[in-house]
Amino acid sequence: MRLVLTSLDGSLLDPQSNSYGAARQALAALERRSIPLVLYSLRTRAQLEHLCQQLRLEHPFICEDGSAIYVPEHYFPAGILDERWQHCSPYYVCALGLPYSCLRHILQQVRQDFHLDLIGFGDWTASELAAATGIPLEEAERVQQREYSEIFSYSGDPATLKAAFAQQEATLSQHQLRLRQLHLPSPSHWYLTGWKWMHSTPAASFWPGEEAVRLLLDCYQRHLGPVRALGIGCSLPDLAFLRWAERKVVLPSPIADSLWKEAVRLGGPEVQTQWQLARLPGPEGWNEVVLTWLEETDRGDE
Repeated sequence: MRLVLTSLDGSLLDPQSNSYGAARQALAALERRSIPLVLYSLRTRAQLEHLCQQLRLEHPFICEDGSAIYVPEHYFPAGILDERWQHCSPYYVCALGLPYSCLRHILQQVRQDFHLDLIGFGDWTASELAAATGIPLEEAERVQQREYSEIFSYSGDPATLKAAFAQQEATLSQHQLRLRQLHLPSPSHWYLTGWKWMHSTPAASFWPGEEAVRLLLDCYQRHLGPVRALGIGCSLPDLAFLRWAERKVVLPSPIADSLWKEAVRLGGPEVQTQWQLARLPGPEGWNEVVLTWLEETDRGDE
């Protein structure tokens, strides 16, 4: 079976307008062939649900940087999903991240113990968040429906911040905290998640979200056989799903260099045969990549 894994911002969605209009032809082509389009994003479940409604998608999606997988109920036959999946209508959910309440407690503890000026999205009302970020109120409300991650502002020394969270991490059982500086209009925003340790994965090659992608692809494979996956991304976090795709495509972007350099580091000289740099950025490039891949694989599709 064929499948497409994609990030959103800077890939399927235009980074300025948030539009997928330039990718409509490829989206329609995937729909005609009933090829699953799996979204992987830092966005919340509420945000991805809203986008899936616009795109008329009824496939699984992976939210909050791989912290949870949502599979529509009745999507897979009985026996495909094991005990790790919890039924929460209208989905089966596999949660790999710390609950939001735990992350909020950790943030508060760091703020108090180290006297750091940390303001999380959970400290604001939706109206305040909309005013601060310039997004519509309805979108701000969806952004605030966080379940496994928190975004917060901090403009001090990054080393101090990381040391403070490292002390909190030492108190956790089978979880690892991950901090990432976000590429937002203000460079002082950070993204906090808490991940279950993957004991089978060496720490040096562990990427947040990788386990979520692996679990979902395994479900598809046990249901429909070998998976031929096209992965499309444009930033370093997208490595979590690109590593599992048969065809790995990087779209040009201001931050694509970090992804390409890491791919070379992991893949060595042969990376040029495993990875492809697209000709165009954003949804225009996404559209071209998907249509080319469909043309190449249509003849070999079961």
